[in-house]
Formats: sequence, structure tokens, C-alpha cells
Amino acid sequence: MIAWSTNLVAKPLATAFGGTVAGVGMLVAYINYMGHKRRGRIPVMITGVEGRLPGSVLAVLTSSNGHNDAVIRTAINNAEGHPVVFLYVNDKKPQTSRPPSMFEVVDPYLDDMQAKEYFGRAESLAQKAKIPRRFVYRQQAPGAVSRVWQAVHPRDIVVAANIAPEFEDVNPDRIRYELTSSGKVAHMLKHW
Repeated sequence: MIAWSTNLVAKPLATAFGGTVAGVGMLVAYINYMGHKRRGRIPVMITGVEGRLPGSVLAVLTSSNGHNDAVIRTAINNAEGHPVVFLYVNDKKPQTSRPPSMFEVVDPYLDDMQAKEYFGRAESLAQKAKIPRRFVYRQQAPGAVSRVWQAVHPRDIVVAANIAPEFEDVNPDRIRYELTSSGKVAHMLKHW
């Protein structure tokens, strides 16, 4: 700390150069972020499932579903101030054309532009509604949705009505259907 402080005073040109480079980098990042925000596609970092979120809503988005926008809007509208967990389930195989190099992060989400698009829309709408949210990405596997459901314990799972039968391993107390302007969604309700 002492060496760094001394360097600030002893080398003012280096300090000015470094400060300018950092400032320009932050300005470029801010302009990029605001451009994405204006288009409704905010960059999103996926999170894990840390544990139970009582009273939350689990919104299941899939890569083969055309009603993801309806699921996003319905989940946010029914959150009632509770957290919303957006779960994107990708049924496409990850593109593995080459082996990973040393220290390379291999994550299918990094190459999934459709998931990033839907998560960006969800983040934009959730920010406007001031709703706490989490983003979880999973590859299609037997029981993928039910494992997240068991970990989170949501009161409601919002899913497109046409794919609701695929989640037979989720055991809701009742299922309620809702017609929206973007399509029909199913609410799988559970009281824990």
C-alpha cells in the first residue's frame, strides 16, 4: 500500500495514463450496458440454486417452446414481491467441436444465444417490476426440472401449457391454466 501510494506521487504521468485507460474502459462498458438495456436485453450471469426460496415462482423456459415470453411475463406478474427463479432447459446438445484448452471454461450457456436472449428479457422486465430473481441454466436430462423444484420449493411453477405434461415428476397440489395474449400457460401450484 505504501509503495502504491508513493508511486502515485512519484510518477504522475503513469498515474494519469492508467487512470485515463481505466476511465475509458469503464465508459465503454457503461455505453455497452445502456445499449443492451435500451433494447431490453440486459446481460445476465447465471446463478446456482443456493437453497429454498419459500413463496417463490419457478418459471420454466425451454429452447423448443414458442411461449417463453408468456411464461416470463406471467411469472413476474404473479410474483407478488417474492423471488422468481428463471430456469432455462436446453434440449439441444452442446457444440463440442474441439477439446477445451488449458484453463478454458466450458459452459454450454456461454454459447447459447437463445438462452441469453430470454434471460436478458426476463432481467429487463424483472428490474422494471423490482422483483428479486435468479437465473438457472440446465441441459435437458430426466428430472432436471424436478431437481430444481425440490431445491427451491416454489409455490408456483409457471410453464407453457403445451409442455406441462413433460413435467410429470413434479407433484403439484393442483394445476391452473391461464390464457395470456402471448399464449396459454400452466401454473403448477404447491403448498409446502
